[in-house]
Amino acid sequence: MPFTIEIPFGLWIFTLVPNDDEEHSGRTWSQKIWFRVPAWWALGPQGRTAAALLTRLEKLTWDEILTLRRSYNKAWPTDREDPAWYEAQDLAATADRATLKNALIKHTEAALGRAARIHGKRVRDFSDEQKTVCFAAAALAIEDLSPSLAHRLYGPLRLALGDTHTYPVPAWADGL
Repeated sequence: MPFTIEIPFGLWIFTLVPNDDEEHSGRTWSQKIWFRVPAWWALGPQGRTAAALLTRLEKLTWDEILTLRRSYNKAWPTDREDPAWYEAQDLAATADRATLKNALIKHTEAALGRAARIHGKRVRDFSDEQKTVCFAAAALAIEDLSPSLAHRLYGPLRLALGDTHTYPVPAWADGL
C-alpha cells in the first residue's frame, strides 16, 4: 500500500540490481522496473471502488460534507450503537488487512480534508463526517471477507451520497 496521501499515485514493481562499478563506500545499486500496475491494485481487493470513493470525496461540496455529518446520526442513532466498527477492526486484524484498512482511512480522511479546505472550512478529528468516510474505508478493506458487515459500515455514506459501487472509476486508477 502506498504510504503517500497524494492521489493519484503511480505504482511500479521493481527490483534492486547491483551495478558493475564499486564505490569506496561499497557496491552501488540501481532499479530494474518490471512493470507498472494500475493504482487500484494498491488500494486492495476493492481498489476500483476505493479509487472512485477517493475521487468523489475530493469533489464534495460543503453541503455534501454537512450531509455526511447528518447521515452519520441517521445511520447510527445514539440510543443503539452498532458494534460494526469494532467488528471490522477485529476482522481486518485477523485477516492481515489492518495496514490496508489504516491506509484507506488515511486516504479518505485526507480527501475529505482537502474538499473542506477548498470551501475555506475544516473538518474536525472524530467529527461525524470524518467517521462516515472512515467507516466506508473500513468497509472497503473487508468487503470481500464480510459483505454484510461492510454493508452496515457503508450505511452513513450510502444515506448521504448513494452507493459507492456506482461511482465512476477515475482514469488514473486504471491507466498505466
